[in-house]
Amino acid sequence: ARLNLEAGIKSMSLVAFAPAAFYLKTGMGLLHENSWSDHYDLCLQLYESYAESSYCQGKFVEMNYALQDIFDNARSSDDKLQAYFTLVRALGAQNKLPEALETGLFFLSELGEPIVISSDTKAIFLAEFSKTKHMLDGKTDDDLLSMSIMTNKTKITAVRLMSILSLYAYLSDQKLYSLLVFRMLQTSLLHGICHESIPGFASYGGLLSCCFRDIEGAYRFGQLSLRLLEKFEAKECLGQVYLVIYSLINGWIESHYSSLEPLQFAYSNQMRCGEIQYAMMSARQYCTHMYQCGVELSTVEKTCEDYGKMMIEHKQDLFYKYTLPYRQASLNLMGRSKDPLLLTGEAMDQDVLLNDAIGSKEMALVSLIYHQCSWLAYIFSDYKLAFEMIEKGNVIDTSTYPAFMISSYAFVEGLVSLALARETKEATWETLASKAIDKMAIYASILPSNFQHKLLLLQAESFFLSGDTVNASKHFDDAIKAAGENNFIQHQAVAYERAGIFHLSEGNTSLASQYYGQAHVAYLKWGAYCKADHIRFHFPF
Repeated sequence: ARLNLEAGIKSMSLVAFAPAAFYLKTGMGLLHENSWSDHYDLCLQLYESYAESSYCQGKFVEMNYALQDIFDNARSSDDKLQAYFTLVRALGAQNKLPEALETGLFFLSELGEPIVISSDTKAIFLAEFSKTKHMLDGKTDDDLLSMSIMTNKTKITAVRLMSILSLYAYLSDQKLYSLLVFRMLQTSLLHGICHESIPGFASYGGLLSCCFRDIEGAYRFGQLSLRLLEKFEAKECLGQVYLVIYSLINGWIESHYSSLEPLQFAYSNQMRCGEIQYAMMSARQYCTHMYQCGVELSTVEKTCEDYGKMMIEHKQDLFYKYTLPYRQASLNLMGRSKDPLLLTGEAMDQDVLLNDAIGSKEMALVSLIYHQCSWLAYIFSDYKLAFEMIEKGNVIDTSTYPAFMISSYAFVEGLVSLALARETKEATWETLASKAIDKMAIYASILPSNFQHKLLLLQAESFFLSGDTVNASKHFDDAIKAAGENNFIQHQAVAYERAGIFHLSEGNTSLASQYYGQAHVAYLKWGAYCKADHIRFHFPF
């Protein structure tokens, strides 16, 4: 049995989970009825390792049997810790986020780190932020890098659990996510650094960027976490750190395209380390960023499909679902669906996924689905449907969302509001559009390469609405140029089309025809053949 345990652990270190499970199950089969009393340590290690290998393969029934044996026979609460970790991660992987968080928060309380949640979440958020900030005041990067090592095993366990729970909270409860990040940092500042502290520093930087627009501070803590990764050789934490830096922080600092290679590296690195969840989360984010960057749609669709197969193989349903709206939106734009305005086809069924997300309280997924629907409706000129989708998608607090995502929400709402303002002449739409333009102006002032073209297009539409034809024409051309220079072909295509609509309304059919032609070419380059056909069929000449 002991030799099988050693073989199983060796196999797991090589990310060979199926052979590991075979060795470990064989070892368990060699145990006798009294082994839990006669060979307690051996039994505990065999069952813990088997449960872990089963989780990594997505074999949750076998995992649960092993975990139940541990819970029934463990001699102390400490001996149940690893089993609890496996259980919480498995619940998360199965998309049972409320259960994962409930189990994890109970476990945290048992470890002496209760997270207090009340109805006044804003007050608690500000109080915990103030407390964390005060604890960091006066500490240089060198001070933080030279902090003592955490030796209290209970606190190490607590920080590790907070690190795991922060992922699930980010996807389902933004305020809880913030509180977990603050507590991770506070515990580390009080008791020393451990491997699991490192993502806490990165996540704190993420909160600085998203909630407070402290880009300099965010960059500082992102870079600090990278230095801590190197110092502690904490490869298992790389995925979590990279996800925060290249999703929440660097979106305000460098081109969105620059995130693609690091996210792909994080996926392969975490797979080698056996960190399946962060590998799959990195893959999910890679797919998201590809779509947002305007990568050719057939490439996006195939990448989503390939990574989706890996997620299914490893039973990581939590992350798989988030790739589906991007894959189906790509298919719709490519012309591979019956209705381009409905996210139903090869990849997903819109109603089924929505009902499933609402039932499991995954409001971030609900919001994502409606956001993609609003974007498709706008592209295909159904502005009333687009705004209906925007309203239905307003179900979450986006304060901790990545830069490119919150800019996308503002961008689409602004474009739709301006289109409806022109159609209806109602002032309400102008007010909504003005708010979107104000938001985009802030984003563009921080990082023009990611956001300036969006601001210019919104401003062009606003000038068009007000009758300022000179500024409208100039801003349409500036938006087209800025989108092209920064490789956002999808937004350049839209800008060409909107410029065509503007010049047509001014009676300049020759110039309008040129812009419509350029829009058709740009949509084809993006791979949006269905939209290119839509322009050709509705060509007003």
